[in-house]
Amino acid sequence: MTRVVLIKAGPTPWDVEQRIAGNHPLPLTDEGRAKVMALVETLPKIDTVYRCRTHDACDEIAKLVAARNKLKPRDSEQLDAWNLGLWQGLRAEDLKQRYPTVMEQWQESPSTVIPPEGESFIDAIARLRDAIRKILRRNKGYTTALALRPSAMQIIIGILRSETPEQIAAHLQNDTPIETIELEDDVLKSI
Repeated sequence: MTRVVLIKAGPTPWDVEQRIAGNHPLPLTDEGRAKVMALVETLPKIDTVYRCRTHDACDEIAKLVAARNKLKPRDSEQLDAWNLGLWQGLRAEDLKQRYPTVMEQWQESPSTVIPPEGESFIDAIARLRDAIRKILRRNKGYTTALALRPSAMQIIIGILRSETPEQIAAHLQNDTPIETIELEDDVLKSI
């Protein structure tokens, strides 16, 4: 059995300000750091830990988990959050006022909207599916921790549960700090 422990990298200052962060590199807030430090103490033994090194919050969490387990974090740029292009940094309310129809469509069906200079939802799913496939292939039978921004975390949860893009979109706003998923070998083949 392979165990995947997904850890939310947040909150960041933009999360607190309710700004759209996407894959913009941001540090943890002091409160976020304290919560994560307490959370790390409750984790089971971790065999490997992955992060998207370009994101400060993910890097920080991966280093905390790695230090507790006497490991070195591994990098995967493909684990980066969904790139929301020019929407990053805007408050959701501002986006709703500027583009009410697009915002409503994006919230109802993210796969139908591509943010300007951003990444489509389907492309983000494909990139993250490729990343998790490689990671699980290398770590079959072990417990692997992933330090992820919320959108990447929710997408990977959906991938590991074999959900459709619509099902993944339905829980994109979940704010779970940690999720542990156990996968049988036959399930690993279908990812």
